[in-house]
Amino acid sequence: MIEAVLFDMDGLMFDTERLWTEAWMATAEAEGLPVNLDVVVAMRGCNRAGCKRVCLERLGPDFDFDDYQAKARIVMDRLVDEHDLPKKSGLVELLEELRARGIPAVVCTSTRRVITEGYLKRAGIDGCFKGLVCGDDVQNGKPHPEVFLKGAVLTGKAPERCLVLEDSPNGIRAGAAAGCKAVMVPDLMEPTDELRALAAAIVPDLFAVVPLLDTL
Repeated sequence: MIEAVLFDMDGLMFDTERLWTEAWMATAEAEGLPVNLDVVVAMRGCNRAGCKRVCLERLGPDFDFDDYQAKARIVMDRLVDEHDLPKKSGLVELLEELRARGIPAVVCTSTRRVITEGYLKRAGIDGCFKGLVCGDDVQNGKPHPEVFLKGAVLTGKAPERCLVLEDSPNGIRAGAAAGCKAVMVPDLMEPTDELRALAAAIVPDLFAVVPLLDTL
């Protein structure tokens, strides 16, 4: 039986992966940078250090990632303001179900803490979580399991009793490596054979997670 739930954030709770894709690509075009969609896709699910590593590996050691990221962040903030941080279908209902059952929830995200806290407060769900493990709280970003192992500690439950909710390949890999039951809720990327083998389940939205609380 599931005793705790560990939530990814971007693309899982909020429809922000689409906005990040737009921000990365628009910034690259405006600055004349050689960033294509393959690079952006490779950064999904990564923390800041992971995104920088992807860019330097693919674009060369002289690529100024810090400047690129700072400018993309400005575009992203504008997009979030324009779209009012859209919540994914079923998020509020799932959080209400967890609260009714007394199942603790923790956010385990690659996003920095200051941004994560701002998003949760803006969405009015900051009181729904027992704690946060953010991109700047770990030494190793996803697909390393560190973020979910730390999240399990915050819940006080063993990893194998925790349900990980993720939309990205790196997130599913991290959840499975942590020994949790990793469930994929696809956003921009469809599950591959690898992900189907790693995931305990693949569901269309967060509404479909509720029955899994009793069956996984």
